[in-house]
Amino acid sequence: MNATNGLTRILVIDDEPELLDMLQERLQSWGYHVVTATSGEAGLRAAAAHQPALILLDVVMPQMKGREVCARLKADPHTRAIPVIFLTALEMPDHIKAGMELGAEDYLVKPFTADELKERITLCLLRHAGRLVSQSNGRQHDRDTTAADFGG
Repeated sequence: MNATNGLTRILVIDDEPELLDMLQERLQSWGYHVVTATSGEAGLRAAAAHQPALILLDVVMPQMKGREVCARLKADPHTRAIPVIFLTALEMPDHIKAGMELGAEDYLVKPFTADELKERITLCLLRHAGRLVSQSNGRQHDRDTTAADFGG
């Protein structure tokens, strides 16, 4: 489940307490339920336990880097469908490409504005919801086709 009391749940994984607090406050003011983690390991545990609708993930963290966290999220069948937006100060094209190849939905370069963040989150959640509807419609079509094939 990715909602609490009707609020969409977002997991924020970042080792900078000030940024984590600012993001949590901003996201809550926009109506999201926010779960936070200050390390990659804690983020993986939180993703598995809370099944958020979206993960905001810092790239540069001590111990486990954001790219490793993303790779592990995408390798786990329980978390692979959760969209990830990388947050980073690294604006180099190779870093962005590497993150996207790992399965990230988007890449937001620090510093970013509140409007940029809100727009990226909204677009990401809409894209993800569209994919879920599309997959659901495909499964229904498969069931309808199978039922028709067997006289159902």
